[in-house]
Amino acid sequence: MEDVWTCRLCGHIDPAEEKLSRCPSCGNYMGLVRLPRDEAERMAQRRQRRRLLRRVITLGAAVILVGGVTFWLLRFFLEWGPNPPRATTHISASLESNTWAQSRRTPQNTGFTPEFLPEPRHIRWTYRTSKALHASPAVLDNHVYLTTEDGRTLALDRETGDELWVYVSGSLSASAPAVAEELVIFSTRPGRVIALDRHRGELRWQTDLRHPIMALISPLVVQGSVYIGAADGKLYALDAATGRQRWAFATKNWILSTAAYTATDDRVIVASKDMLVYVVGAKTGRQRLAYPTGWGLHGGAGVAIQGERAYFGSSGGRVSAMAWRNITYPWEKPLRLWRGRLYMWGVLKNAPEQKGRVWSAKVGGEVVHPPAIAHQSVYAVTVERGVASLEVDTGAIRWQTELDVDATAAPTVAGSTVLIGTETGVIGLDAHSGQRLWAFPTHGKITGSPIVVGDTMYVASHDGVLYAVTSSE
Repeated sequence: MEDVWTCRLCGHIDPAEEKLSRCPSCGNYMGLVRLPRDEAERMAQRRQRRRLLRRVITLGAAVILVGGVTFWLLRFFLEWGPNPPRATTHISASLESNTWAQSRRTPQNTGFTPEFLPEPRHIRWTYRTSKALHASPAVLDNHVYLTTEDGRTLALDRETGDELWVYVSGSLSASAPAVAEELVIFSTRPGRVIALDRHRGELRWQTDLRHPIMALISPLVVQGSVYIGAADGKLYALDAATGRQRWAFATKNWILSTAAYTATDDRVIVASKDMLVYVVGAKTGRQRLAYPTGWGLHGGAGVAIQGERAYFGSSGGRVSAMAWRNITYPWEKPLRLWRGRLYMWGVLKNAPEQKGRVWSAKVGGEVVHPPAIAHQSVYAVTVERGVASLEVDTGAIRWQTELDVDATAAPTVAGSTVLIGTETGVIGLDAHSGQRLWAFPTHGKITGSPIVVGDTMYVASHDGVLYAVTSSE
């Protein structure tokens, strides 16, 4: 049997008699050997199989890599892919006139009603409880709904204040109820979210989140879902019809304020004690933006939304606006960290910009309550007895008013009047000038924002009394 020249690297066979200087196939200089033809052919076959295997592995790895990157891009940017179960209904808290159906009235947490409030002079009726009232009531049709610290949720006649029904949960509650179609939904401090028939007070469902829900965190009911945060740092989305959990989004610390919702892009926005404001997909429960606020964010200073901006206060004495439609990409946090270091070392001339930042304005005191939004203004109260009105687009201060008593609740706006809950009652300010218009005294401080429905202001006080106040008898 003849001998042939064989390349040990690529398996090429050459029958030439004289030694070749290099392999004609791969150009190798050192790998040529003289072998019997049958042995050379076996070597060539082994080399071909290895080459084919390498190509298959390389192609497979490339397909997996490209497919994985494509799937990630579709999932991250377009929110494509497996999603949590959808809500089974589209019920939302009512936004009709002559109602205040959930904590800050609108899902954007604006705390605004266009209804005009005359000076409150006459107490139409009162309802007294044995414990302090921490949260605002809700009003829909002829009913006023209220949660109490003695473990009850109840419905009152809107005209007389008489009890219509009482449900005993047995747990403390400082949650403003949310009323959506036939349900009244509220939370208890130990961590239960409860839905009742709003006409009879009968239990429809309850869900135990197994973690406390802090005072003044109220359910937000919109598009068939109940959104609420808990002390385990998670924002929960529950099906409003059944109470079943749709998804849970984890932050890194407690959630101490009510979430806000915008129908634009279908987003839920919530602030956490981890110094971040999160924008989350309402359908998917996945993060879209994590906005660092610095060390000044107070966990109770919730978010209010107008258009494509979200507004919040801080214990650093600032009110800030962010563009919530921005997206946080996975590589941005380490990149921003290194850019910050390079700036501090003098390598970069400019500090890294904060994505989504629109403006931040100093108002001269800690802002620990959510702002209100109306008349193209952001209204904020400080613990140092200050009230400020800022222009929504620029953060320019329109007016500031100093009170003679501590503000203890988030502001609300009724028509052209800003309502401020204080240590001693409610103060009304002109929304356009900040001028003091009137004061309504109570025997306890106000932590649940006063609300206005029709010609009546409802005030829940720590003296254990719910006041229904009008301008005349």
